[in-house]
Amino acid sequence: MRKAIVLMLCVCMLGLASCGEVIDQEDQDVRDEVTSTTTSIAIEKDGRITSTIVESFGESYYDENGLKSMIESSIDEYTSAHENAKIKLKDFKVKDSVANVHMEYGDYQAYAGFNSENFFAGTIMDANMAGFDLNVTLRSVSDNSEISKPELLGMGDSHIVIEIVENAGESAVEQIRVNCFDEILYISEGVAAAGKKSAYVELSEGYRIIVFK
Repeated sequence: MRKAIVLMLCVCMLGLASCGEVIDQEDQDVRDEVTSTTTSIAIEKDGRITSTIVESFGESYYDENGLKSMIESSIDEYTSAHENAKIKLKDFKVKDSVANVHMEYGDYQAYAGFNSENFFAGTIMDANMAGFDLNVTLRSVSDNSEISKPELLGMGDSHIVIEIVENAGESAVEQIRVNCFDEILYISEGVAAAGKKSAYVELSEGYRIIVFK
């Protein structure tokens, strides 16, 4: 995930509450703490995707301002070619040789396109209509029971996050934290629940799925 920005960080050698949502203070404190130190994405209720990339930023040919300019130029180039894509660099800072890049995408298509990923976030019904393969077996986070495609399609208005990881490579981030705007119900192989609304997704090759309310 976040291949475009991570690649820039390598070349340089080198979450969030949804609008109007009420979140328990304990959950919010955990989310804020983790987001500041962990590469993560957040699925917002209004369809936005927010991304926090945390990577090492050691001695390099580029300073902090140089890397920021590279990211901004990459955004400008992509949005010029894709007029409907809304992408913002919300924050960028380097502290103690660690770069923290906070991005905001108007929808999952902008996130997937900019990062060249096979990614979806929306309702199960929309994922099925978009052609994503839902012939999968998922495990309940509450009681370890399993569901398959028929039960999944019966939950058409529930939400799903799909990440198809291909050609991960040895230098890829090992996992990413995904923060959802509602309670997680089912997860696939390669996904581990990290709270009621968060999960860690392995970025080894495979079909990763999170289903939430």
